[in-house]
Parts: sequence; structure tokens; C-alpha cells
Amino acid sequence: MERMKPSRLRAPRVVTLRTADALSDRELVQRARGGDRWAEDALVRRHFADVAATVARLLGDRLDAEDVVQDTIEATLAELPHLRDPDAVRSWMMQIAVRKVHRRFRRRTLLRALGLASGEPEGGLASLASDACSPDQRAELALLDRALAKLAAADRIAWSLRYVEDMPLEDVARSCGCSLATVKRRIARADEHVRAHVSFEPEED
Repeated sequence: MERMKPSRLRAPRVVTLRTADALSDRELVQRARGGDRWAEDALVRRHFADVAATVARLLGDRLDAEDVVQDTIEATLAELPHLRDPDAVRSWMMQIAVRKVHRRFRRRTLLRALGLASGEPEGGLASLASDACSPDQRAELALLDRALAKLAAADRIAWSLRYVEDMPLEDVARSCGCSLATVKRRIARADEHVRAHVSFEPEED
């Protein structure tokens, strides 16, 4: 039997298993668009905690937050083919979440108008505070909750993203889906109201 020539020999194929941490958002998005369920799950796991925490603080109600986060995940995966910049999946996911938070605030307003809800849900920022918060700090957070509850949803969301979530103004505008000038006006209106009702003083830019 003729011996195979060395030039025809092939090196064994080496398969490298890559974890989600080794893949960028862009790579995960591309794989998810191709129907890779593992990549979809990896994207959700990567950004879930940040989005869920932000939604909980914006709404001040854990049950509402769970519903909104679930809706956000479903919308993110459904709209993934339309994402223009796969590197910006986190901010895009946050924008979807903020849009749904806004709708939840409108729903609360409608229910109150129909007499089906008495006011803001129990909880708020005070209930989400860490155990390290003092009674005075919790009382101040409760005052802040009441002040924020009287704001228009758009102003409340913008102010909270800026001063509670500590987002840069550009990210706040992106999350709210509006211009930088518009988001600055919303924050200014909300800030004037908050300062009139709470001793809390946001840091200046």
C-alpha cells in the first residue's frame, strides 16, 4: 500500500470552547441573530442585573419591576434584528426598559383616575435601601418618594436616572429617547420640585 505523502497529512482540528465572558456584546448579538439560544441567554444574563436594579428603583415596586423586566427581556430578544449597533446592546436594552417604565407610570395614573388605585404602590426607594441606611436616611428617602410621585413621568424618570442611577446626561438622554436639551429641561423641572420638598441636594455637574 502506498504511504500517504506528508504534504497530504492534516493536523488534528483543535476546538476551543469560549465562555460568554470571552465574547463581546457584538459577537453575542451576531450569534443570537443566527438563532443561537445560548447567545440570547448570555446577553440577558450579562445585562439583567443592571437593568433590573434600575427598573426597581424607578418604579419603587418590586412586583411592577418584575413584570417590566420580563417584558423588557422579551422585547429585547424580539427586536434584536433591528439593533443598529451591536456594541450598544446595554444602552439599547435600558432604553427599552425606560420606555416600558414610562408606560407603567401612565397605567398607574389611569388606574387612579378610574378609582382603581389609591396612589403610589407601597415601597419606593425607602423600601429598597440597604440595611446600612440610618432611620434618618430612610425618612429622607420616604420624603423623596413622595416628591417624585407628584412629578410627570418623563421628568421623574429623567431626574432618577441622573441623580439616583448617576448616569451621565448623554446616557440619560439616550435612555429616554430624547435630545440632550430636552432631558436637561426635564431634570431641571424635577430638580426644582425635589429641592422644594426634600433637603436632598444633588451634586452639581
